[in-house]
Amino acid sequence: MKRTFNTAGVFDLQEEVLTTIFDDRLAIINFVMSDFVGFILAYFDLSPSQIQYLNNMSTALKTALSIGIADSWINNLAVDFQKESSMADEEEDTPKDIILSRYNSSSTPPVASSLLPTGYFSIRIVYRNSAYR
Repeated sequence: MKRTFNTAGVFDLQEEVLTTIFDDRLAIINFVMSDFVGFILAYFDLSPSQIQYLNNMSTALKTALSIGIADSWINNLAVDFQKESSMADEEEDTPKDIILSRYNSSSTPPVASSLLPTGYFSIRIVYRNSAYR
C-alpha cells in the first residue's frame, strides 16, 4: 500500500520497516541503496510535481538520503523526518529546502546532539514561501 509523502506517511513506513524481520528489512535497505527513486515511487503516492522534483534531484542528494536512511534502518533507528505542510506544496513547484543532519560516533558532536544515538539521521523539508504555511 502506498502512503502519502508526509510526516505521518513516512512514520508509518518506518514503523513497518523497523518491526519486520531483519532479512526483510535488509531487502528494503538494499532497495533504498540501489534505487532511491524507485524506492520512493514504490512506497509513496506522489503528485506529478513531487515526481518531477524526485527525478531532478542531484545524485549527491539522492546518495546522501539513501545512505542516511539505510544506516539508520540497519541500526534499527527511525529517521527523524519532518515535512512542513503547505497548501501549495503538491499543486505547484513551491520552493523548498531539504535539510539533512547526521551524527555518528566518529564525529565530534555538538553539545546539543551528545545524547543522540550513533547513526542518528534527520531530514527536514521546509518551504521557503511563508504565505503557504
